Order: sequence, then structure tokens, then C-alpha cells
Amino acid sequence: MKDMLKNIKQNIAEKKMINKGDKILVSFSGGPDSTALLYCIHKLIKQLKFELIACYFNHNIRPKEAKKEIEFCLDFCKKLKIPFIVTEADIPKIAKEQQLSIEEAGRNFRRTILQKIAIDENCNKIALGHHLDDTIETILFRLFRGTGPGGLNPIKPVSGKIIRPLFNIPKGDIVAFLNKGKIKYMLDRSNFDSDFSRNYIRNKIIPIIEKHFGEKYKGSISRFSQILTDEDNFLKSLAEKGLKKLCTITPGGKIIVDLKKISVYDTSVRRRIIKLLLEKTYQHPGAGSFEQIEQVNDLIEGRQKAVDLGKDLRVVVDRANLLLSGKKIKFGRYKLAIPGKVELPKIRAAIRTGQIDIKSASKMIQKSGWKINIDFDKIAPPLEINGIKPGDRFKPLGLEGTKKVGDYLTDRKCPRHIRDEIAIVRDKKGIIWLVGHEISDRVKINNKTKKVLEIELIRRKNDERYPQI
Repeated sequence: MKDMLKNIKQNIAEKKMINKGDKILVSFSGGPDSTALLYCIHKLIKQLKFELIACYFNHNIRPKEAKKEIEFCLDFCKKLKIPFIVTEADIPKIAKEQQLSIEEAGRNFRRTILQKIAIDENCNKIALGHHLDDTIETILFRLFRGTGPGGLNPIKPVSGKIIRPLFNIPKGDIVAFLNKGKIKYMLDRSNFDSDFSRNYIRNKIIPIIEKHFGEKYKGSISRFSQILTDEDNFLKSLAEKGLKKLCTITPGGKIIVDLKKISVYDTSVRRRIIKLLLEKTYQHPGAGSFEQIEQVNDLIEGRQKAVDLGKDLRVVVDRANLLLSGKKIKFGRYKLAIPGKVELPKIRAAIRTGQIDIKSASKMIQKSGWKINIDFDKIAPPLEINGIKPGDRFKPLGLEGTKKVGDYLTDRKCPRHIRDEIAIVRDKKGIIWLVGHEISDRVKINNKTKKVLEIELIRRKNDERYPQI
């Protein structure tokens, strides 16, 4: 009894899990793990000075068993004078609607509802009953399913609001503690159903391992996992530093990677850079399968020119760069008043107009830039902003005739894959400004200019570096 409490108290102190004044939400099912967790940390309330509240999840998978478990949990919490909450969801229905396994749907529900309840009840910590055996099962499950070193990491003792005081305690010790102390708990019969993948590992595979290698295998796998995690974290830090050196982001959110620079990296680090790229692009931690990473690596090594990775993500080689892009940007049509300002959220920018004094106007020929000065009297209002249209033509500065916008951009070596981000300012007569590239010759300032119109594209400060997305 004392050893279990001592170990948990030591875990809490070493990992700084609980502070004075904390309010902790405990996920409580009545099973041995959560029962031992709730019982033990309750014993520490007076010493550490924090509050507890317990929560039960009814998944509507086992109605009869759930009713008994709720009654047990309620009675257990009453005896310890701990507030108790019951929440439920139709997990089988959710799993069917979202095309997930019942295990995954239940896990997603618990993760989401725990965060919500913690907010509603003003809890700053969430305690879960994960123990050493859970880490072993998770490692084996991910290994059989297929994962890299990053997927073989042990369950973290602390992760944001989540704390796991039992993280290094074997299941056998937990059950022995409860039995020795005559502390009652419930058994979830579904845990014995080996149709579920994790249950099959727990009920069929692990007993065979224990029979041949004994209990010591758990420590061996745990140490192996920690070594891999430490090495993976080091390589990941190299990848994150590399990402900042290699990548830029276009105003429309496309990612440009310097092919020459990324090619220099060792394959192990390069894979991690690609993984980070895909996670950032999909905006989802863990995104990017091994197959997708290898497809992108094939592009870097010159075995492919383009690949579609699904979810509207296309990766292409464009001259000296690798380009990651999603759906094409469609600007729509925006009216531009004088003076005025129009937001262009698709490229995270705005365009403003205003008349300025002729003395402060720039009379230089403007081949590019984000601010232009043109002859006010040569435009034919109203002004409008949209994107490039098929067949668009204009007369670039200094050119005798007109030229197709597409041909002009090709001559300037502007990648086709980012042309959907180029805004165009037009009047009744046609194109005034190919934003960021060039103005039309017909609106240029000369010695006869009396009034000057200034048009400027205002970009957000965090557009340039990809890691800031």
C-alpha cells in the first residue's frame, strides 16, 4: 500500500504534475487503473492542497454494464466526497457516421469531452490512469500497424493539461495494490474481447511474451522506447532548424522548398523535414504517412516531377524548387474605391488606393514592387480587383504592342503553380497593374502628369516564413 502511494507521490513531484491550488479532473471508469488513480491522488489532497472532480463516460456500447459502473463510481465518489459527473455519447453511431473503428471514435470522444468538461468545471489539469502496460501495448500496436521511431515513444507523463501519475507502474502492481487494500473495482468485460486490435495484443500476444521473457521485458521495451524517443527528438530538432532555412511561404499559403539545399541533408533528417512540411500543410500533427514522405523524397531525388497526395495537396518540381500547393485560389471580384481599401484574405493582404502629390510620386519605370504610382487622369474608373483570366492581355511598360499575361509571366520565369495568387487591378479599359510585377504602359507617369494615384499591396508581417503558419 505504502509503496504504491510512495511511487505515485514521487512521480507527481519529479514530473511536477500537481501544484497547490490545482483543480484536477479525473477520468474515472471504475476499472482498476482509474480506481487506483483516484484513490491514491485523493490521499494526497491534504498534503498537496488541490481539488478533485471525477467524470465517467458512457459510450452506449454496453448499457447494462454501464449502469452498474455508474452506480459503483457514484458510490465510490460519495465515500471519498469527490464531485462526480456522467457524460455520454452514442459511440457506435458516431463511428459509423465518421467511418472510424469504435475504439478510435471512443478515444476521439473522450479526448474532446475531457477538454470541454475541464473548461466548464474550471479544471486546469486532467488525470488519466495510463500505466506502464499501456505504454507497452501502444508501442506493440503501433509497431505492428507500421510506424517510424517517433511513433514508438512512451506515453508522456505530462502533456499539456494531461497528467499520468501511474505512467511507470505495471498493471500487476496496480491490481495487487487494490486487492491487498481490499479496494473494490469493476471489470470491463469488453477488455476480454480479442476482436479489438489492442485487446488482441493484451490478451493473446503479451501473455506469450511474458511466458518466454518474464516481466522484465516491459522495462526493456520501455528503455528501448525512451532511447528511440531521445534520438528522434534530436533528429527532429535538426529537421525544424532545416525547415526554417529551406522553406518560404507564398501569400496564398503555398510552400516553396529550395531543392538544392534540401538535397544536401541525410535521408533520415530529410524525411523528418518532409514530415514537418506535411504536418504544417495539412495543419494536423501526425499527418504524412511513410508512403507520402517517400513520394515527396522521390521528387527531391529526381525520380518524379509531380505527385498528388490527396486532400487537394499537390507537390511539384518547379525549376530549382519544390512546390506544395492546395486548391487554386479564386479571387472573385472586388470593387476598389478611390481612396479606398480592399481586403484580399485569400492571399493575406489588402490593396489600398489614394491620391498623392505629384512632387512625392515615383517617376521611375516600375518593373516590379508592391506600391505603384500612376497617372490619375489616364485611368477609366471604376477600379476592380480579380485574378488572371484566360486570354488576358496588357501592354507592359516600354512595349509597343500588347502581350498575353501568361506569356509575359513565362518570360519572367514566374512558376505556373503560383499564378493563381497574382491579383490584377483593372479599369474599364483593361489591366492597370499586374500586382507585384508591372503596370500597364498606358497609365505611366510622364512630364504631363498632373494628378497621381498610388496603389499599394499591403502584406501581413508573418507571410514570409513557412514555420509561422
